[in-house]
Amino acid sequence: MAIWSEREEDYEALLNRSALWAVTYGDLMSYLVIFFMLLYATVTSKSLELQMSMKSVESQFGKEATIITELFTRHGIQQIAKLEFRDNKLRLIFNAPILFDSGSATLKESSTPHLIKLGESLAEIPNPIQIEGHTDNVPLSNNKKFVSNWELSSARAFAVLRALEISGLPPYRLSAIGYGEFRPVQPNDTEEGRSANRRIEVNIMRLEE
Repeated sequence: MAIWSEREEDYEALLNRSALWAVTYGDLMSYLVIFFMLLYATVTSKSLELQMSMKSVESQFGKEATIITELFTRHGIQQIAKLEFRDNKLRLIFNAPILFDSGSATLKESSTPHLIKLGESLAEIPNPIQIEGHTDNVPLSNNKKFVSNWELSSARAFAVLRALEISGLPPYRLSAIGYGEFRPVQPNDTEEGRSANRRIEVNIMRLEE
């Protein structure tokens, strides 16, 4: 009887461990299902947000926007830049770190594929292109090449202009200007705001009717 009792206890312990493992495995699978549902919802939300943004741009910019947005979708431009319509311009906004190191106006080697994609897209439309350079309001310190953010932003805008010209865009379609810290899109009192203000805008101008 004692032996049977011990075996029965061992069997019950084994069942308990199996049940515990099954519960743990079930919880894990539930968490994975929830994770993938959230991931799908996030991707879907971003896709819908992009579609709504495109429709808004097209409604304001006219038929040109339809052609332009189709080009950018085909070349994957939305993956590297934000697209918006403001001040009667279709703006492609690049965060500065994508193209430049801090305090530098020399294009990163890693930016070359992005600018090639951009040049290929812009080559298929006749619109004038204006490149704007912008910075945050943090003064440059120990920068031997630039004494102000204004100069830095201008040099960055011109560097992008030269890259687009080399990619095959005709010079008469291109212009560049630097605004320094004087046209922020967000307050400079937070790191998030300063990060948003450090940017390059490639503006596609409407064709004159």
